Amino acid sequence: MTDAKGRYGGAETRYVPAFGVDASPARLHLALALAGVHWEPADRERLRVLDIGCGRGLTVCLLAAANPGWDVIGLDLQPVHVSEARELAADAGLDNARFIEADLAELDGPAARALLPEVDIVICNGVWTWVPDVVRQGIVALLTARLAPGGLLLLGYNALPGFADCIPMQRFLMEAARGVPGGDAEKARAAFAVLGRMRDAGSPHLPRPEVLGPILEAAAMAPAYAAHEWFTPFWRPAFHADVVRDLAPAQIEFGAPSRPSAALHQLQLTPAQREIYAQLPGAMPEETLTDTFIERRFRNDIFVRGRRPAVPQALGDIRLALGVNPDHAVMTLGTRTGLASLTDAQNAALLGALARGPQRLRDLAALPECAGLSERDVALMLYETYTAHPLWRDIPTDPAFAARATRCNDTIARRLGAEAYASHAPLGAVVPATGSAFAMGMTSLAIVASIRMGVPADVDSLTDRLAQRRDDPEAVAAVRRSIETTLTRHLAAWRAIGVV
Repeated sequence: MTDAKGRYGGAETRYVPAFGVDASPARLHLALALAGVHWEPADRERLRVLDIGCGRGLTVCLLAAANPGWDVIGLDLQPVHVSEARELAADAGLDNARFIEADLAELDGPAARALLPEVDIVICNGVWTWVPDVVRQGIVALLTARLAPGGLLLLGYNALPGFADCIPMQRFLMEAARGVPGGDAEKARAAFAVLGRMRDAGSPHLPRPEVLGPILEAAAMAPAYAAHEWFTPFWRPAFHADVVRDLAPAQIEFGAPSRPSAALHQLQLTPAQREIYAQLPGAMPEETLTDTFIERRFRNDIFVRGRRPAVPQALGDIRLALGVNPDHAVMTLGTRTGLASLTDAQNAALLGALARGPQRLRDLAALPECAGLSERDVALMLYETYTAHPLWRDIPTDPAFAARATRCNDTIARRLGAEAYASHAPLGAVVPATGSAFAMGMTSLAIVASIRMGVPADVDSLTDRLAQRRDDPEAVAAVRRSIETTLTRHLAAWRAIGVV
């Protein structure tokens, strides 16, 4: 996510570092295969990746640490972000991560070619909604000039019509902050106090309580960041069809949502909605039409520069590795119409097979207990419940991979841990087998980093290492409970996939 909205919207706050698992190449591959779209790099160990609006460099560093043969580049508008990201990469010992300060409003095709190599994956998360048209045009110019044929764009943006209820609210906040003395935090406190009073008075033009409540809570916890998020005149949610139109000059086509179940009508639409959907004009854009029936407030979409069909065996060839202790797996998928789940026999068969080691989707779907389930059914349930994770490569046995992961995880925990703990933002632990990282809170990341550095993987040793307030028995007990829960749920799976 970027701080471009800082320059264009006047916010002064650095972005909160947070890792999104959708940037994992293995997850991108699986999401596209589920949609029947081809993506198979010629050499998985030699990719170039660009993170537009890289912020403080967390995602770039995690991808670089997991993939030593990749060239991972972060691009950001704010020099404070670029400086801090470079320090993070240097501390983590990552010579394949680099960061560039650039204003996309000034970047045309020739400038992009002079600045950047041709890249295979572009990540652009949380930029599109917050920047003016000239920056959006700069993004398209960059993609036209530098995204390789067959390359991917992962684009995250606030989507319409799901986010429409926040359009009046954002305007109210802008007006309420106008003229308030002080910095971002002071302006945000004043503006959100006005918003709270409007809610209490019963304004009919605000989001419903279950949407507005968390927004107000987040603003109270981090007012300066709330200003960063909401106080820009360029803030504009977008219809999916308009994003597709804007990217067309770069010859980029929609491939799939990063969360495949979001597009499945049998999971997300009621029978009445499906019937109406089938009767609507066929010329209406499919994804935008789907969005009119479900509340998809934020879209994370995968686009392809040169879309083509996947080969028939692509999905079945994907291997998955268990991500949780089988006894604690929760294989239930929440949908707009209820809960989707498998039978107890199917769950037991899938978990039993995965407990023996990574498995191809084809083989999982062929288990006798899974008769009647397709490869797609199995993939969706395992992938979207995080019960299992798609692999990018064989689980490495080279100690160099483990050493890179250990140093990066320790650096992230040490430099960003306290801030992430306070903001509840997910960090990440490097997992070379996935070509990416697992999103983790600070406690889990600290456990991984400690075990990697030689602390015994038992509750007593880790509590002694991680409990900071040893003079507070309740605080120590809370840390101990968290460690015990984490080890029970994840330690065996972490060991199997090479996290620890």
